[in-house]
Amino acid sequence: MTSNNIKRWILPKPITDDELENCPLNYILQKILIRRGLDINNELDEFIKPSLLPNPETHFNELNKATKRIVKACIGKEQIAICGDYDADGITSTVLLVEIFTKLGARVKPYIPSRKDDGYGLNLNMINEINNNKIKLVITVDNGISAFEAIKRSKELGIDLIITDHHKIPNQKSDYYSLIHPENTPLKSPYRYLAGVGIAYLLAKNICEKLNYDINKSTANVLFCIGTVADMAPLKGANRTWLKQFLPTINSTNNKGIKSIIKKLSIDKREITSEDIGYKIAPLINAIGRIGDPKLIIDLLTNENSSSIVKLTKECFIMNSNRKKITELIVQEALEIAYSQYQNDRKFLFLAKREWHPGIIGIVAARMVDKFNLPTAILASANDGKFRGSIRSNNKLMVNSALDECTDLLIAHGGHSAAAGFSINEENISKLMERLNNIAKRQFKNIDLSKSIKPDAHISFKDITLDFYRQLMLIAPFGIMNPAPIFWTRKCKIDDIYKLKGGHIKFKLNDGYSTIDAIKWNAQSKLKINDLIDIAYYIEINRWKNNEKIQLNLVDIKNYNKIVDLELHNRIYKCELNDHCEVMITNTNGQILCPDLSVCQETLNKKQVVFAKKILSFAEIALGKAA
Repeated sequence: MTSNNIKRWILPKPITDDELENCPLNYILQKILIRRGLDINNELDEFIKPSLLPNPETHFNELNKATKRIVKACIGKEQIAICGDYDADGITSTVLLVEIFTKLGARVKPYIPSRKDDGYGLNLNMINEINNNKIKLVITVDNGISAFEAIKRSKELGIDLIITDHHKIPNQKSDYYSLIHPENTPLKSPYRYLAGVGIAYLLAKNICEKLNYDINKSTANVLFCIGTVADMAPLKGANRTWLKQFLPTINSTNNKGIKSIIKKLSIDKREITSEDIGYKIAPLINAIGRIGDPKLIIDLLTNENSSSIVKLTKECFIMNSNRKKITELIVQEALEIAYSQYQNDRKFLFLAKREWHPGIIGIVAARMVDKFNLPTAILASANDGKFRGSIRSNNKLMVNSALDECTDLLIAHGGHSAAAGFSINEENISKLMERLNNIAKRQFKNIDLSKSIKPDAHISFKDITLDFYRQLMLIAPFGIMNPAPIFWTRKCKIDDIYKLKGGHIKFKLNDGYSTIDAIKWNAQSKLKINDLIDIAYYIEINRWKNNEKIQLNLVDIKNYNKIVDLELHNRIYKCELNDHCEVMITNTNGQILCPDLSVCQETLNKKQVVFAKKILSFAEIALGKAA
């Protein structure tokens, strides 16, 4: 038995021409935004070109207090400790504040915990070391809100502790100098979605304004982009505003480390996108924190020496290559255990092995979720003998809430609804495994766990032009809460098909109107030339040797069928186009709904006519007659 990789397509709701606005944005893109809840008439301009953000001091009650303390430290050339984390969000946050506060006169020292030795975030050993170095101002980035012992110790030692974090604020109260956290902003604040690096950027920007320093002269804008996208923060509010403003500037950065990275990745000759960060830059930075010493990437991003930059860049790329190899080995072992649990109808996959690398388990958990569409926990042993666990959700279970129900079994835990982490003693592992499975069974009782995709709009190949792509980029950047649209096209003939190195497949496709190139990554296929298929895909630009060409990145492929089964109100309707390209619909009783409703209205009552119009509008979508 294997996991079910067949995806169900949930097609979008019909949008009438009356709902579209007379504006320059392509009507297909208008339909996508309307389906996502955007008011085209009143919100489009703000969405495409966000307005200025409000003064953050009116949204964060303790920002002014923190700013004054740090300004005093910079003017007085005090020592400041920046306590970060080992992921891309934590590392970019750390580098951002180290760079800015150094430029403003402070003596700044970064502290990053070892993933294997220290675990996550601020800890007692760190605070004691900081105290031994006679540092009296500590700023956490992307962590700290749950470091109760370290917070208490810093107070005892007379250290001013400013916590900047975006992880859930616990019920337990702590005594710190200042807390800057998006949960403490008004409900509709544009700052509510900031990741760790977003809070660090906001704090740095506020301080720069007080000291008349232009933050644009630093690397802060670039680091904000990398950390925000890497942490999969929602691209709303301030995140969207700043990303739209800063992404086009990444390639013109003066940071030698970042310039070296993007050159090595061969993306230095064009505008960097959120996808470049998510799939190329962020994994490289994360790799160092996962299996190496985070100081390596901090050195690269803060170094000015050209020969050191070359050496550090090489080390980072070698480490990322090693990370990929380790990942593949663990994935293969994890798959064997996962298949066994899947066959036994487990609803929460729980895979543990002492020898697995704790820095890789998050990636492996995500791979298992992608394969089986079930929440997954991967556990490995840390240097202290305890087990570290990383959980990824299938978006149908809030994993942080699930862990809250298991507090009695855990040493510590934290995270978000989609991803979480924990530490546990070995003797409690089997109990946790059963409890999480029972929680998942309870939550999934009446939920369809089959894989599905939701195409945003149907489009013909003739409409996919460079001008359309440029308009598509107007509604970018894409990511969480603004995903890249999935388009789909029916009845595509395979003109050519060939395999690429690395297990990828390249297609040349024809939809009867135009021909276009497409690629399916990491794919196996029995398709052949002249086969007819329906495809769901992202529209991308393939840049090769200074040439730009539209390419489809295939998400899913289905065999083309002339007749489409349309499910509406738990009933199945068979839809097809007749020889005149008119929509024909047959219900389960064999009754045919003619496309000309003016004729049908003689035999239908008013309620039936309304329902018939509804079925026809959905059928037009399913048959590719409407976007």
